[in-house]
Amino acid sequence: MSSTAQTVLVRVPSLLDDPVRLFHGAAVERPEWDALSALERRRLFVRARYGSLRSECVVSGVSAAALWGLPDFDPTDWRLHVLDVRLGKTHSGRGVVRHPGRITPDEVVLVDGIPTVALGRTVLDLARRQSFTHAVVVLDHVLRARMIERDALFTALEQLGRVRGHRQAAAAIAFADPRSESPGESVSRVTAHGLGLPAPELQHEFSTPNGRFRTDFWWPDAGVIGEFDGRVKYDDAGALWDEKLREDTLRRLPGVHGFARWTMREARDPRALAAVLSAAGLPVLRAAQVPGRR
Repeated sequence: MSSTAQTVLVRVPSLLDDPVRLFHGAAVERPEWDALSALERRRLFVRARYGSLRSECVVSGVSAAALWGLPDFDPTDWRLHVLDVRLGKTHSGRGVVRHPGRITPDEVVLVDGIPTVALGRTVLDLARRQSFTHAVVVLDHVLRARMIERDALFTALEQLGRVRGHRQAAAAIAFADPRSESPGESVSRVTAHGLGLPAPELQHEFSTPNGRFRTDFWWPDAGVIGEFDGRVKYDDAGALWDEKLREDTLRRLPGVHGFARWTMREARDPRALAAVLSAAGLPVLRAAQVPGRR
């Protein structure tokens, strides 16, 4: 967590001038809340909600993912998810979901001083229970950051046995690629795969008269370059001009027949991404499918 998020204190709403209410009895000052990223807000919420519990539990699932700093794709679940070994079935109430389940001591780690399901188990839980797209976004992240190794995930998954979601988790682990440099690129890969497109080369480097340029996606058989447009700041005229010169240089290279650029809006929408990629010269082999369905 950033130093900004660490210094935010949860207070009683009545003591604040313009509070942002987290839940009944807990709020933060609006300027402090506005200064936090989406992930920092999630982590703050988990910490505050856990502090309100009267029994010892272990933070799990999407709540553990927030403490571990893992990216999101599926709609945010603002409930606190915990494992409670005393329960025989799941219990939901007052913004807290208590799940039954066994957990060994080596699967519990203190994160921000809170008992939390270990990273490997958390990643597998997400890969089994969230959408396939969400699973790939998380897996690309942890592999890229070298937080955990692919073989270790496969081994841990097999040790779980044939639990619910095993097949999806195995497929997501196999599909994950540490060369995806952002959630947008991960989502784009899943959506393009659902359209029946061949797997692109990721972070392919081209040597040009103006230097070496690395691209997000390269489909060599079609001669199409693909770029997820999430890095250029549109209020920076210099950056925009440099990006235009870079794109013009790449378009003029021998063997490059098309250049596709898209944003997260298209990455999430199979029909929109299919239109962008088809216009660049990529044959879409399957009808557009909704990403993230298991």
